[in-house]
Amino acid sequence: MSVNALAARPISSDTYRAVMRHLPTGVAAVCSTDRTTGVQNGMIVGTFASLSMEPALVTFSVMDSSTSWPKIADASTFSISLLAEDQQQVCRALSSKGEDKLRSVAWSESEWGNPHIQGALAWFDCRVEQQFVAGDHIVVIASVIDMAHSEGSPLIFHGGRFGSFRENLIPSS
Repeated sequence: MSVNALAARPISSDTYRAVMRHLPTGVAAVCSTDRTTGVQNGMIVGTFASLSMEPALVTFSVMDSSTSWPKIADASTFSISLLAEDQQQVCRALSSKGEDKLRSVAWSESEWGNPHIQGALAWFDCRVEQQFVAGDHIVVIASVIDMAHSEGSPLIFHGGRFGSFRENLIPSS
């Protein structure tokens, strides 16, 4: 029987979630400042990835029902901070519903006017290059206009829990 003759099985969201929870992800804070009101907006994404080196592009996705993303996308630029292993509280604060999510989060303003989370391993200032709907998400492609990094271990989300990276050294034979 040809692969093309097989009928695709419907995949339930519960099954999809149960399988995908086996993939660890980094945790990134996406933030901006509304240029009219001066209000900071923020959210967490677990889908952040490098997309291209030339030109420097990154990508992430957000639920199409997100109320935070439209506020961030409306700014001319926004920031992405890669959270460090000890920043679970930052993740929880920016994952909450409501306004003023950065109230309890230490941050500093970038040259571009965006909140950079203090203690993060890296940050990027970006502009939206493209965004498009894919299923129940919006895929964002952003051009990097500035970036920097520090040392440390990343905050990892895996199997519904937070953790950190630990190198698994294999003895040489």
